[in-house]
Amino acid sequence: MTAAGVLGSSDELGAVLSSQHEILRAMRSLAEEQQRAIVAGDVQVLTSVVEQQQQLAEHMAALETERMTALVAIAAATGLDPDATTITAIAAALPLDRARLLTRQGHDLRAEAIALQEIQDVNERLLERSRALVDRWLHYLRTVLSGSLYTSTGSTGPMPGARSVDRSA
Repeated sequence: MTAAGVLGSSDELGAVLSSQHEILRAMRSLAEEQQRAIVAGDVQVLTSVVEQQQQLAEHMAALETERMTALVAIAAATGLDPDATTITAIAAALPLDRARLLTRQGHDLRAEAIALQEIQDVNERLLERSRALVDRWLHYLRTVLSGSLYTSTGSTGPMPGARSVDRSA
């Protein structure tokens, strides 16, 4: 591959990084919406958000294939090891202006990924706490229902000490 080919491939890589950045930004926005839905206990919104996240994850996987294709092409043209090629290594083989642009795109992508991961970590903890609360309530209700006026099916059982009262007296 010629120097022009390397530049073209680096432009393709930059375009993919920008697209991935936009998807991560959209995923972060959805993760924030997911967090609000978890706190509000809004299952309908939560379900919708998860479906949207899955679509974005599929798109991200397709872009990852494009990114890896561009990386391998650049690595082959520059003699870099494709398995160890980094944006920094590629940037070292580019003119300064393109190197700065590619490096910035890589940093922006990484920052967005970290921000998304932080929100997802919080959401995971919120979901774990919600599940633990539901489990405690279920345990409590089972305990109450097994020794109370109601059976596990919700009907009333015989009341302890209940007997007919003679109303004729």
